[in-house]
Amino acid sequence: MKYFIFLLASCLLCINAFAQSEPTLEYPKNVAHGSLGTALVFNSFQLSYDRLLKQKNSTFFKAYYLTLKAGGHITVNFSPARSGTGYLTSIGATALTGKGRNHFEIGLGLGYFIDTIATFDDDVPIADYDESTFYPTISIGYRKQTSKGIMFRTGVGIVEWAYFGFGYSF
Repeated sequence: MKYFIFLLASCLLCINAFAQSEPTLEYPKNVAHGSLGTALVFNSFQLSYDRLLKQKNSTFFKAYYLTLKAGGHITVNFSPARSGTGYLTSIGATALTGKGRNHFEIGLGLGYFIDTIATFDDDVPIADYDESTFYPTISIGYRKQTSKGIMFRTGVGIVEWAYFGFGYSF
């Protein structure tokens, strides 16, 4: 009996315990992606570049990116009296939540919308006038992204409307 207690005590004292910590996810420094968006009368396309500003694994938002976008839009009107197309650029910030490859993204920024409207009138066959303006950019969506490799995103936003896109993170 003494031998059994000595053996049990020796085993309990000699057991090594290893605690495992949750590995920290390394977010990519750069992400280049393109997206297509659509609504009932608007269609848009954008090329974007995201640069990692800050990463904090202990807060709700895990990563913050500076986002630069450039693209265009096409307005589909069924009236020959007015149709417009234009270009857009924007700068903003995108915040990501979530662990692993799946993220919820929120983007806020300021953009410049270059819009030229063509009109057809009896007096003037074609007249162009400029309706360029600044606008807020807002997007809410889902992003599947790895440290390096292909990324996918989808969601809704102002200017992109209902969008989906693909890109590459590096």
